[in-house]
Amino acid sequence: MNNRQRDAAGLAVVVAAVAAVMLYRATYLEPVIWGTLCAAASPPLACVPRAALMWLQGHYLMGIASLAFGLWGFAWRGGFGVQLAAIVAGIAALDNYNATWGALGAALGAWGWVSRDSWRAKGASFRVF
Repeated sequence: MNNRQRDAAGLAVVVAAVAAVMLYRATYLEPVIWGTLCAAASPPLACVPRAALMWLQGHYLMGIASLAFGLWGFAWRGGFGVQLAAIVAGIAALDNYNATWGALGAALGAWGWVSRDSWRAKGASFRVF
């Protein structure tokens, strides 16, 4: 797989993951009825991932994970998958109100992705940093 194909696949993964996170949030987190159903004595099975996501959100763990992946992908030259994970976790954190660490992690992941050596052609007239 060449770099262009890998980047296209990476963009597809980011778009699909972000769409899934936003769809899940709109379907199971935002409607008030789910809060009522999940507070019942015998909640439906859909309340388990909802509770986990709310716990992660409450403890800022999505944003912290994004920041950790972003630092790994940028500062320590982590691989392409680490940079993708930083971007996806960062956007998921932003969507779930963990904006402080999520935005920084997503930005570091994106910066690491853009500044990879494969982007720099021999004799290119620009450098990212």
